[in-house]
Amino acid sequence: MSSTDKRSSSSVAARLPRGPHSLSREQVAANQRLRLVFAMIDVVAEKGYAASTIVDIAARAGVSRNSFYAQFSNKQECFLATYDAIMAEGMRRVQSAYHQAEGWPGRVEAAIIALFEGAIESPAAICLSLVEIAAAGAAGIERRERAMIQFAQFIRDGLELAPGSGTLPDPVLRASVGGLNRILYTRIRANQTATLLELVPDLVAWATAYYPAPTAILSSARADHPSTTHGPYTVITGGRAPGTLFPRALSGGRGGFARGVKNFSRGFVVHSQRERILDAVTNLTAAEGFTGLTVEAIATEAGVSLQAFYEHFKSKQDAFLVAYELGHAKGIGIVEQAFVAENDWRQGVRAAIAALLQYLASEPSFAHIALLDSLTATPLSASRLDKSLTSYAQMLLPGFAEAPKHHQPPPITVEAITGGLFELCSQYAAEGRIHQLGEITTHATYIALAPFIGTEEAARVASEDPSGSSCRARENDRAKQVD
Repeated sequence: MSSTDKRSSSSVAARLPRGPHSLSREQVAANQRLRLVFAMIDVVAEKGYAASTIVDIAARAGVSRNSFYAQFSNKQECFLATYDAIMAEGMRRVQSAYHQAEGWPGRVEAAIIALFEGAIESPAAICLSLVEIAAAGAAGIERRERAMIQFAQFIRDGLELAPGSGTLPDPVLRASVGGLNRILYTRIRANQTATLLELVPDLVAWATAYYPAPTAILSSARADHPSTTHGPYTVITGGRAPGTLFPRALSGGRGGFARGVKNFSRGFVVHSQRERILDAVTNLTAAEGFTGLTVEAIATEAGVSLQAFYEHFKSKQDAFLVAYELGHAKGIGIVEQAFVAENDWRQGVRAAIAALLQYLASEPSFAHIALLDSLTATPLSASRLDKSLTSYAQMLLPGFAEAPKHHQPPPITVEAITGGLFELCSQYAAEGRIHQLGEITTHATYIALAPFIGTEEAARVASEDPSGSSCRARENDRAKQVD
């Protein structure tokens, strides 16, 4: 988001008067701290957290570097303090709106409106709190997790006011918040915050479409477990990253060829180098983050020279984007194959979700960069992620034809579902549980289907044995072909 696309936050904090003044030392310090917080919002909006520097922040705030260090020990501390200030004000507004509203779903709607109004007033602050906070490492992810739980609690509390009895399991609540956040983030990036309030009724309709969750869904917590097979679908066991085509038996350990291994063709060597570089950039980013990644570290990990690296890629950003695209191409191929293998759209969605979760679990390094690092690595990687999510979302579009004519879901449904499922997967990545992604297959299927076909039918499809009727249908089709 450029500086011309947003309201300057730092202009809110008045600068200190020049020359003699009657302000106390404490008042001066408080003013400087406030200006640094607003400056952090502006600079991160323009450059992203990773590329922002203390010099940038101090200059925007109009204070010296010494004044910065009098307030904060480093950039991360200032960033986290900024996030805390944003969230404190945001939660105060959401809580106030929630408690002033009445009944169900009025309170949920009021909470969403308060969140969206905050984005309209300060899109840069919301963008920092939704996405950039993950770039601050474990401390940032922990803060974001607390905020997600708090907002999910508003929805949970609102459910107690709904008619009848019922509730929603945690994954569905989490996906509801994730879908809202995704809508919010995409509109901010596209400079379309003015349209947010128009979407509120449709988003309330989407979020409440999951309630009440049938017993089959409420009892399915942790029911799915990652395995090498899921019904009739065999998981393609991946490697460490998008590459992994280099034979480890020929490797000397950390990349490169073992001593004594010779006589490979030039084409094989070039191909091997490229795959090892892609593995290295993915594994290193997943383990240590994109910010500190260097070309030298990539070359060392891959067992190639710097010259060889630059023969393949222009920069670490270039290598990262190629690794992301390769991993996505593998994933979408596996998912689409599972989807089209089913004769029924509902079963196809379940098969596609199961295949996606199993693929991500089998490729933990790629899953990490796709679910976490791509959002903040570069503006281009964030854009590539948007396109990737859109390609997966295409499989949900037939749901509008499946829905009863008298109960058509709002147009925003597919985008919200996609954001919700992405949030669920991101949570597992942030918690270091990528290998367990298969356990949310049932909940994820319910989230994808319920707005279209209703809670009971979605629960039936989501919780049934995938080796049952759909598998028998394929066997019957094969038998007819043989006859």
